[in-house]
Amino acid sequence: MKLSAVIESYIGFKQGLGMRLDSQATMLRAFGRALKDIEMARVKPSAVQAFFDSKRPVTANLRNYFSVINNFYRYAVSRGFATAIPLPTTLPKIPPPAVPYIYTVENLRSLLIATDVLKTRRCPWRGREFRTFLLLLYGTGLRFGEAVSLTLHDVDLTTAVITVRNGKNFKSRLVPIGPKLTQELVEYAKGRRDRQPRSLGNDSAFFVNSRGARWKSRATHTYFRIVCRRAGIIRKGDSHCRQPRLHDLRHTAAQHRLEAWYQEGKDVQRMLPQLATFLGHRDIAQLQYYLHMTPELLRAASQRFEGYAQP
Repeated sequence: MKLSAVIESYIGFKQGLGMRLDSQATMLRAFGRALKDIEMARVKPSAVQAFFDSKRPVTANLRNYFSVINNFYRYAVSRGFATAIPLPTTLPKIPPPAVPYIYTVENLRSLLIATDVLKTRRCPWRGREFRTFLLLLYGTGLRFGEAVSLTLHDVDLTTAVITVRNGKNFKSRLVPIGPKLTQELVEYAKGRRDRQPRSLGNDSAFFVNSRGARWKSRATHTYFRIVCRRAGIIRKGDSHCRQPRLHDLRHTAAQHRLEAWYQEGKDVQRMLPQLATFLGHRDIAQLQYYLHMTPELLRAASQRFEGYAQP
């Protein structure tokens, strides 16, 4: 049986169990193309090793590939499509996960100003659109995939509530938005309506390109790197894959909210479950990944402690 056929069988099996499997499916299909879609019985460990050797530079994504392909082969062996798992026994040393970049308020201002670099004669509105997109990510803490998956029906600007239907683990949630962000989205929606009159159905994407299609991941991340360079926001000495990311706006939103609660004298421990729910986490434990000990947080916590010690 062909490798591609077994891959599609595995993807269908997992999706039938309720799993989304989007990125994993992409990885497996890339694996099948790299091995020239040969018969399963002809897949040699040396060919699989060559596939992993081609993944340079070595990043955490290599570990993801290994896990996905390993799970695929366990399925293949259990169904009789393969007799063994031809994966390498060792992998190159994976570098530690990238530390999220927490943007300062000045960084955020610089990013918003730098979006003008995206304006072109053909797409004079692109800079303003991208500015709105950055404000949405920071103001709501949405994941990138959640933001680009929004439809016109999901963004209710009358009640100032966004419905996230494409969340992680298939979870949906309601995300309230403040008046300033609402006004930004209202202005964007008006320009979008005038520019794309054919893409006004409720199921149409909220963020659309010049062809009326949903924003593409690669293009959007490329635009963000251009904006970062114009704003001068880089990590000196770090590789390309460890530069500030769009996803770091989600980390920044959570961090700034925590710092604000400390400064406002709120009961932070009581508020953390609310922040976890707002970000779409199943429990407070998942929130820990988004909270970091920054100088600003240390200063706010120190001021809180001084208030208790010296009322």
